[in-house]
Amino acid sequence: MDFVNLTVGGHFDHGIPPEAMSIVLMNGVPMIAFNFSLSAKNIEDFQNGECSFGLFTENNSLFFLFKIEDFLDWSDLAFTIHLAQDEKIEDNEGYLPFALVLIDSKTSIIKGLRMVTVSPTFRSVLTGILQKQAQERFDTIAYYKTIGVLYDKFPSATDMLNKAVIVERGGINLPSI
Repeated sequence: MDFVNLTVGGHFDHGIPPEAMSIVLMNGVPMIAFNFSLSAKNIEDFQNGECSFGLFTENNSLFFLFKIEDFLDWSDLAFTIHLAQDEKIEDNEGYLPFALVLIDSKTSIIKGLRMVTVSPTFRSVLTGILQKQAQERFDTIAYYKTIGVLYDKFPSATDMLNKAVIVERGGINLPSI
């Protein structure tokens, strides 16, 4: 098991182009990295904005959908378990943390870190999609072609959001009503 040391002010070694995002699994936890040009307000909004997450799937392809209030409108990242090395997410009926990392694209310095959770139901839906993906034969070229077709069919994250299998607000546990 590899451990990653992420600290605000530390250097983030990555291959993410400027003004881009990436998602990987790190020890069973989804980590979304945001590599942007930043202002002090961007950093504050990243740290304090309400987070929402969703999952869109079609043709055995998965897109993570996410939004950080006042920082980032609904966005999407394609993901396949086949490109995650030996990583996986267990369905243990618990909350699933998402690690959010904000990187200054000019310096590769980490400017913000957050851990936001999604519900056990979200975790279960996600692990079901990933298990189904894992059972399918994988072809890299076919995968990227399918992603392209889906982006043609659903050109924005909002289009995917309208067909999402689950959407929820993360980071705030509300009392039962």
